Amino acid sequence: MNIHSLLRDQMTAIASDKRAEMAGKADDKAARILEAALDLFEASNFDGVAVPEIAAKAQVATGTIYRYFRDKEALVNALYQHWKRAYNDMVLAPPPPGLSPHALFTCYWQRMTLFARSHPRAVRFMDLHHHGAYLNDESRTIARAYAVAAEDFVGRARRAGAIRDLESAMVVALMWGAAAGLAKFAGAGALDFDAETASRMGEAVWRAIAADNSKQGE
Repeated sequence: MNIHSLLRDQMTAIASDKRAEMAGKADDKAARILEAALDLFEASNFDGVAVPEIAAKAQVATGTIYRYFRDKEALVNALYQHWKRAYNDMVLAPPPPGLSPHALFTCYWQRMTLFARSHPRAVRFMDLHHHGAYLNDESRTIARAYAVAAEDFVGRARRAGAIRDLESAMVVALMWGAAAGLAKFAGAGALDFDAETASRMGEAVWRAIAADNSKQGE
């Protein structure tokens, strides 16, 4: 079994565990509130969602929400932190040792797109709310883990001469933007976000950052 098959199996197992965890909490009111909030916040900004809407969708009284969350800001931060932690657990898990820059890029890309395919609503939610002024310090600290990993990858790849002289934020913009964009287009029915589509997009992103576009950086 090659590394790509191992990664796919590993990440599929993690995604299944996350779905099972959420399913096991299906009758829990806090989980129902978070699920309803995800449905509403993935398509609208902070001001566009009202607490009574969330309560109605979760089939709880409006006052019940305030038993679990101090206010709407606390709710959206709890939702953001839940999914950012899930994302970090899947995508930023230590990669296999000794990977070339291109293989390491592929490892991260496969994890990102598997997460996006498994949890498209969460990706659309995080993409829309990532720069929200209502996110608290804990939310921003959790989000920072991805930037730290990107800085490490870009630094190693640049020292190896495998990628262009790009800032890590530019590489993050290309990778995250491409993965989130696929989730958005798939949600709108514009394309099938399957493994082949993810792979083709990954090749395109790598060509955009590779130091020599005639090679794959191996």
